[in-house]
Amino acid sequence: MYKRARLKLTLIYSAISFSLFWLISLCLYLWFSESLGQGYITEVRHRHLSLPFAEQFGSQNETIVRIAGNVALEELREIILVLNGGLLLIVPTLGWFLTGRTLAPIEKSYEQQKEFVSDASHEMRTPLSILSGEMEVALKKNRVASYYKGIIESSKEEINRLTQLIESLLFLARSDHAKQPVEFQEVDITDLLNSLLVKFNFKINHKKLKIEFIPAEKIITTYGQTSMLINLFSNLLDNAIKYTPDKGNIWIKVASRKRFAVISIKDSGIGISKEEQRKIFDRFYRADISRSKPRGFGLGLAIVKSIVDLHQGKISVSSKEGKGSTFTVYLPETVVI
Repeated sequence: MYKRARLKLTLIYSAISFSLFWLISLCLYLWFSESLGQGYITEVRHRHLSLPFAEQFGSQNETIVRIAGNVALEELREIILVLNGGLLLIVPTLGWFLTGRTLAPIEKSYEQQKEFVSDASHEMRTPLSILSGEMEVALKKNRVASYYKGIIESSKEEINRLTQLIESLLFLARSDHAKQPVEFQEVDITDLLNSLLVKFNFKINHKKLKIEFIPAEKIITTYGQTSMLINLFSNLLDNAIKYTPDKGNIWIKVASRKRFAVISIKDSGIGISKEEQRKIFDRFYRADISRSKPRGFGLGLAIVKSIVDLHQGKISVSSKEGKGSTFTVYLPETVVI
């Protein structure tokens, strides 16, 4: 479909270009033909009327001008034909190149959308299949109450996962097509991270992780939406906790650098390979399952990247397999006096 559209656009652009070039060439030729054929003869007549022997040499001058004009017109015609002949090769080639550049983002977006829909459908099918299978087994014969309780708990877990997936998809869809500006306010980075550490305290204690929080020497604020920033750092902290083994370490540091609030979250977890580092912010991308025990949808870091972009910031990752990862977020800093 893409190649067919590209070829069609190339033919349309070429036809329009040729029509314009030939029309301009024809108008130019007719204008020069009129000027050389009549205007110069009239000028010569007027010049020689006041000169001696003007009548004697008048027809000769007209003949000379006509001959010169015909030669000039012949040369002009050849030049026009050569130029338009060259355009027969240049215009389609240039049109094919330009249409390729024009359609490339559209093709990329279309392919991403197809992949996105396919992945989303697959991820939704998985919990629904689990729910359906468990209920079918439960309905085949009478069972004890404890069995039904286990089925309900498992179903509730899958429903929660499905709800989380839908909320993530809705957030990404809104961030992609948001037409109204997001309402921002001043947010204290240190206070926000402290509140998140309290929220994750149970998970941290459960895995006996050691957290080292290094706040900035001064108050650092950014102009953003609090709920989005909570979502951003919740995803990063949750990943750090998930992929760090028991009794591991997590370091959180806040600093100011060149008018940016710099927040780094480092862990001593399983790490990420260089090849995977280039893909981890893609939607539905998940690391190698053999190394990635926690089950997820592959949308967390895509949401993180989307939020950072909405706040006109940057995010980078530095990691080595088996030695942990460091995610660094750069957000525009507001000046506090």
